[in-house]
Amino acid sequence: MDTVKVLVVDDHTLFRRGIAAVLANQESLEVVGEALDGLEAIEKTKEIAPDVILMDLNMPRCSGLEAIQALQTEMPQVNVLVLTVSDKEADLFAAIKFGARGYILKNTEPDELIHAILHIAQGGVIVSPLMATKLLTEFKDLSAGVERESIQGTDADLSPREGEVLQLVAQGASNKKIADSLFISENTVKTHLRNIMEKLHLVNRSQAAAYAVQRGLVQYKE
Repeated sequence: MDTVKVLVVDDHTLFRRGIAAVLANQESLEVVGEALDGLEAIEKTKEIAPDVILMDLNMPRCSGLEAIQALQTEMPQVNVLVLTVSDKEADLFAAIKFGARGYILKNTEPDELIHAILHIAQGGVIVSPLMATKLLTEFKDLSAGVERESIQGTDADLSPREGEVLQLVAQGASNKKIADSLFISENTVKTHLRNIMEKLHLVNRSQAAAYAVQRGLVQYKE
């Protein structure tokens, strides 16, 4: 694949430079810019069109959440990977709701960060293990006492193939991986995704993944 262009957004200069130094050792990645808050992130995204934005949450002037929301309104194709110290459920849910494609913590190992960036760039979604556990727990609570329906029995009336695509999205598969798994083209995958979003009234694949988890359509290994 082509080199992935990354914009690093964090109000701590030493941290930004440290991340840039880690990524500089990767031939598949290129740090094309840095920003110290959400406003600068929005401006630089318009200028340099990065493939992936590494976004902190707690920043002056404009928070990461505010920036994600604005970016999704103006440039919905942008890929945002939240990199933060916040392990609060509210921040995780808000980030996903506003359009972030991933959420990982700053104690993540360098190799895991690099994998997450590449995964997001290829159309995947990713959440750090601790936050994924909280996400699943929340959906279990929401689903308590509610009889789960099979995907064929939902009001959305997804086709069997759309159901398969949705399950793979929830497992974090990229469009290419979905296409390879189902022996279809990436364009066909994109068509199925558009239909899924429309039928389920969702905005992005992060919400689609969350929907699949909530409905019990995906089983994760312990």
